[in-house]
Amino acid sequence: MIQILNELKARKIELLTLKSDAEKRLQRLKYKGDPVYHIKIDSKSNQIYVRQFKEQSKGKYLSKKKLISAKQIATYDYLREMIRQIDVEIVNLDKAINSCGKYDPESYYSTLSKPRQALIIPIVPTEEQFVENWLSEPYEPKPFDEDDESEFYTEKNERVRSKSEILIGNAMFRAQVPYKYECPLYLEGLGVIRPDFTALNKKRRKIFYWEHLGKMDDPEYVRTNVSRINYYEKNGVLKGDRLILTWETSKTPLDVKLVNQMIKHYLLE
Repeated sequence: MIQILNELKARKIELLTLKSDAEKRLQRLKYKGDPVYHIKIDSKSNQIYVRQFKEQSKGKYLSKKKLISAKQIATYDYLREMIRQIDVEIVNLDKAINSCGKYDPESYYSTLSKPRQALIIPIVPTEEQFVENWLSEPYEPKPFDEDDESEFYTEKNERVRSKSEILIGNAMFRAQVPYKYECPLYLEGLGVIRPDFTALNKKRRKIFYWEHLGKMDDPEYVRTNVSRINYYEKNGVLKGDRLILTWETSKTPLDVKLVNQMIKHYLLE
């Protein structure tokens, strides 16, 4: 509901900007005629006529010499109608925004007392329940090699494979973003893979896959991961939609500020 409300408010802002632009164009028009005049274009001959009322069958013919006047009248008519339609949509948006603020069926369960909640299984799980259910889903993580002596641990005491993954995991943990490390994912054509992180946007209840490409100056590593990313997209997991990518080279380390920016954009909004 919050997402819908934000989209409605964003649309209203967009419409107000359009209305302001239309009003400025109206003020700049040289045409100062009666706004009830309208342009009619004959569908067969493409000849242009001006009429005082839309109900008139044809109106007064305008020659090519008076094309500037026709443009001014048509633009004036267009802008006025544009503003009228914007005003109608804004009125409807205000009604919807007020309705969203007053009624929220999905959140109704949260307004009940704790004893009453304990008696009910809600149709729509609360955010807390949804996250708990998602995190409790069992999965088999990829094992670490026995001869791997390097040990990297995040703040939630979870072992990962690199310092950069520590930075990403810790950034999500501090932002209270639920995530799973190397949770299996099946991609048609590639089989089962384990994205570095599988993260959940709690507000939108949307799952994202985060791959960190840590050896971008290794040609073979790049080739393998370009192929992997292509398989993501062939399976409908698109960059900028559900696939988050970060990368680094030996001379260009992971930018922590960029990590936080991506968390905010994809996983918190």
